Amino acid sequence: MFNWDQCRKTLLSAASAWTLLLAAGSTAQAMPSVADIAQAKSVFADAQAVSKKEGGHLWGRPLYGRILLVDPDTRDVISNIPAPDKRLTLSDGVYVGTMPQSIIISNAPIEWEGRRWTMLMLPTIPKDAMTRNITLAHEMFHRIQPGLRLMATDSPNPQLDTEQGRIWLQLEWRALAAALIETGPAQTQAIRDALAFRAWRHKLFPGSKMTEASLEIAEGIPQYTGTVAAEPDVYAARWRAAADLAHPDTAVSFVRFFAYISGAGYGLLLDERMPGWRRKLTAQSDLAELLGSTLPGQSIESAKARAPFYGASEIRLAEADRAARARVEKARCRVLLVDGPTLRLPVLGSFSFNPSEIVSLGKDGNVYPTFHAISKWGTLDVKAGVLIPSDFSWAVVAAPKSATTSHLVGQGWTLDLARGWTAVPAKKPGSYVLHH
Repeated sequence: MFNWDQCRKTLLSAASAWTLLLAAGSTAQAMPSVADIAQAKSVFADAQAVSKKEGGHLWGRPLYGRILLVDPDTRDVISNIPAPDKRLTLSDGVYVGTMPQSIIISNAPIEWEGRRWTMLMLPTIPKDAMTRNITLAHEMFHRIQPGLRLMATDSPNPQLDTEQGRIWLQLEWRALAAALIETGPAQTQAIRDALAFRAWRHKLFPGSKMTEASLEIAEGIPQYTGTVAAEPDVYAARWRAAADLAHPDTAVSFVRFFAYISGAGYGLLLDERMPGWRRKLTAQSDLAELLGSTLPGQSIESAKARAPFYGASEIRLAEADRAARARVEKARCRVLLVDGPTLRLPVLGSFSFNPSEIVSLGKDGNVYPTFHAISKWGTLDVKAGVLIPSDFSWAVVAAPKSATTSHLVGQGWTLDLARGWTAVPAKKPGSYVLHH
């Protein structure tokens, strides 16, 4: 997903609401407003225009295809093409209806009625034209990603929520920014520095080399695609990527967000230094290794010696301050979701979350402040923290206030249980587990 700004549209008055009779004998539902349909048509036009501009040059196929624009509050949906089961109805040149309750609403591709679609939440689409076009191209790439065999494992990287992990990541980013701006020997030096900072970080955190490389394929390549497709030319794309690398939003978690920043930088440098690299790309590729293969000779830089040239002292001061505040938040999460009474939920079904908000508790898992899941046990909506391991095999929330009904409520979350599921006491005093 890209762009986390959660704008809220004005609720429709009853007088302006339309109705729609869904297929398969469903009841009447409110249809999207005239304003929403107008916005959707504008978004479709922008998506088609950015796809036409890109022209299939990057991946040999057009980005534009099946798109669903959804209001997460009403579940009203507007599509650019009809659904195969006639679930959507033609209205003013677009297709409208209501998304089934079984589908998670998010900025992500979905499989629906045997087809892969680009889904976007209509209220969150950026208002800034360039940011909007990058977002659209990014999300449209996700739809064609399986066909390109670039479905890399989407793994969190908790080392990037540590003080040292964040310091060395930002040094890598600053060196990549310099490489995008420089040419000749200066560019080569900046690339060597970036790879030295990256290698040192991986030495500090064994196993992180593979997980970072994988997420850079899963999310970094879509962001690279969005940047190249949307910007008017390669120079504009390079300056945007350089600005993002040099001035990232340090208030967010880098656990997943880092791939959006790194991907565009590595991709644009590879365009310059290794023409044809995209044809060789696989889900197992490492963008840093590919870029490193373009360097002459075997010179290896000292990360510690080169760090001062990229403002390491300033980064360390800022990260020490952030780490102090993060320790307080992690302690709160640990008391709430590890040490205190909890409710444990089994295997998750489909889910959505904000990747810029992850709080890592190390071996205990990652805390997602906001989270929404639909599974065999029911529907979970979290507004104040859920603990989940890196393989998403279970979830833990604070213990419910009462476990006697099918609608459970706890600190910052609600759970509507499916038929046959109940919360039963666990071994830990005050805790529960779901049982069928």
